[in-house]
Amino acid sequence: MQRRLWWRIGILLILALALGVWWTWGRAQGPLKVKVGVVASITMQEDVYATGSVVPVSRQEVRVLNPGRVAKISVKVGDVVKAGQILVTLDTTLEEAQVAQAKANVEAAQTNVKAAQSNLDELEKAQTVSAAVSSGADNVNSSGYTGGQNSASMVEPVSPSALVQAKGALAQSQAALKQTQETLKVAQVQAGQAVYKATIAGTVLEVNAQEGNLAPVQQPLILVADLTQMNVEAQLNEVDAGKVQLGQQVTVTSKVLGNASAQGTIVEIAPEAVSQSNVQGNASPTVEVKISLDQAPSGLKPGFNVTLQIRVATKAGVLAVPQEALFQEGSQNYVYQIVGGRLRKTEVKVGIGNDTHQEITFGLKAGDVVVLNPSNQLVQGLPVTPDTGSGGA
Repeated sequence: MQRRLWWRIGILLILALALGVWWTWGRAQGPLKVKVGVVASITMQEDVYATGSVVPVSRQEVRVLNPGRVAKISVKVGDVVKAGQILVTLDTTLEEAQVAQAKANVEAAQTNVKAAQSNLDELEKAQTVSAAVSSGADNVNSSGYTGGQNSASMVEPVSPSALVQAKGALAQSQAALKQTQETLKVAQVQAGQAVYKATIAGTVLEVNAQEGNLAPVQQPLILVADLTQMNVEAQLNEVDAGKVQLGQQVTVTSKVLGNASAQGTIVEIAPEAVSQSNVQGNASPTVEVKISLDQAPSGLKPGFNVTLQIRVATKAGVLAVPQEALFQEGSQNYVYQIVGGRLRKTEVKVGIGNDTHQEITFGLKAGDVVVLNPSNQLVQGLPVTPDTGSGGA
């Protein structure tokens, strides 16, 4: 009885094993279901994505070359100012004293010039009279001198050296006057530099000084910016930088803008790349790009971070496949086509791309069916069947 029971159990185990082998073998021999896409002609747009920082187009930094005491601060952070409005005034006591001294020096030099000119005029007049008397003239020009030949002994001749010296003295006094006048100009400019005015209309962003204290040299006393016109500055990697061009349109988004966006245009691309260390410490070359916003949204402030979507290419009638159909081996791109119910590994050449699709410039034609998300289990010639519900391109 016990032997019969073991015999029955053995038969059941053999049948179960056979059934498992048959089930596994039958499934392996059946076509594998795969998700597929279809190569189709579409209009494709290629975009470059980056992050940037908002900066004002126009800004003024009030800085001093030499430290001076701050006499008066005429604005505070947040004030809206006009061009020409006084922002800050430094103590001008020393500068005003220098201007007063320079004016006094100019007046003294002018007196010296007048004296030298008068001396020269007298010598030249005397020389004229002496020459007229010695030649026997009866009347002498506007000096009013008259006399006979005996009067010649009454006029002392003027030596040529005296005239030369008088002319030299006048030239020296005139040069001294010019020098004092230039010194006065410098003193007046220095005094004027103690009063700093706004060169642009804008908003005061920083005030880094206090009345009665020395003005800082390392940072601006006052920072003014025009918040009605904004730029965005971004650093692009070398691949993306090679795609962008002047005049391309840019869509700017930010958390502070919510669902809204701003439009801009690339107005400047740096002529060279600059290497910057990333988180891993590797040097990565980047190129600075400047975008001019068509209209700065009110909520967008200088220093805010924004996201950029740069339209770098648009093509109509492009053969494309979903991005998930592509896989790489080395530097080559491939897809798995379904031809006659079996897989065909096909090398393809790609063009522009975006987040969802990739242009195919060689290797496929419209209507070809390709496998999406190909796994490592797929091989050339494997029987497959499209999974119901697979999307197309």
